[in-house]
Amino acid sequence: MLAPICLSTPLISTQALAADNTPTPVWTSSAELGAAVATGNSQSTNLNAKLKIKYHDEPWTNKLRLETLRASENGNATANRVLGSFESNYSLDKRNYVFGATRAIRDTFSGYDYQVNAATGLGHRFWMSDAGSFTLEVGPGFRRAKLTTGETSNDLIGRVNGDLEYRFSQMGKFEQELTVLAGRNNTEIESVSSLSASMTKKLAMKLSYTVQHNTQVPANTRHTDTFTSVNLVYQFE
Repeated sequence: MLAPICLSTPLISTQALAADNTPTPVWTSSAELGAAVATGNSQSTNLNAKLKIKYHDEPWTNKLRLETLRASENGNATANRVLGSFESNYSLDKRNYVFGATRAIRDTFSGYDYQVNAATGLGHRFWMSDAGSFTLEVGPGFRRAKLTTGETSNDLIGRVNGDLEYRFSQMGKFEQELTVLAGRNNTEIESVSSLSASMTKKLAMKLSYTVQHNTQVPANTRHTDTFTSVNLVYQFE
């Protein structure tokens, strides 16, 4: 009677160990808010908010990004921008993964009423360490856009996305993301550079600089818009 009991003990221990080694799904998210108000000879307001949510459950990683920017001067709107994106990645191995991404932006001062795209392709993690990471994604996609003049267009695009994160100290972090969406009707380029400094485990200050460029815009519309913000960041983990 003792033999079956003794033989079953290692099996139970092995199963328990395997369960303990199962990766735990991880949620990480951050919310940013920045505002500026000026009164006197001129009156201006500026409000921007950002939300990022990331969920990792090996081999899947899902990322959501939401942003809004409102600005006015002397009662006249000078910026009105809303952006949303979602990406889902499936890891093939430690370095390579397949992605599916969609992005929608409405910026009435860019010459476009909206631009919506979806793409899929391959991603590669070139650098991964405790100090940071660098990834590159390439793939084909489809875009639908509407100019502020009312014209609409549909075209095939090529999507390239590079994402760099570098922690240069325990308190400081530099991030650079570059997205290129190239098509026959227009090429969108978005560059987001940011520098953040932690104040506590949950709070940080963040300086960011965004460049948004469109190669094809209506007459009397600038090709490039830039946005600079200083935001308070709250980390959810």
